[in-house]
Amino acid sequence: MEDEQKSGRGILLTIGWLSVFLLTFNLMPPMLLFFPICIGVVIMRDYQGKKQGSAMIILGIISGIVGWLLGIFVSNNLM
Repeated sequence: MEDEQKSGRGILLTIGWLSVFLLTFNLMPPMLLFFPICIGVVIMRDYQGKKQGSAMIILGIISGIVGWLLGIFVSNNLM
């Protein structure tokens, strides 16, 4: 019964890692940085995935900063 109720882990991981990827390439605004952070917290707390949750939070923050800096760099060099 417990496994049936918590079957959304794969969907959460997919959405979280996709948002980390999109943040890195500045395809998603950095103000949406809270997606991987929130999903990482849910994975850590509800699904006992401490390593995956921590990695998602840390890489989400790093990719948000890198994406933001990459967007500034590209926009300054194109104009």
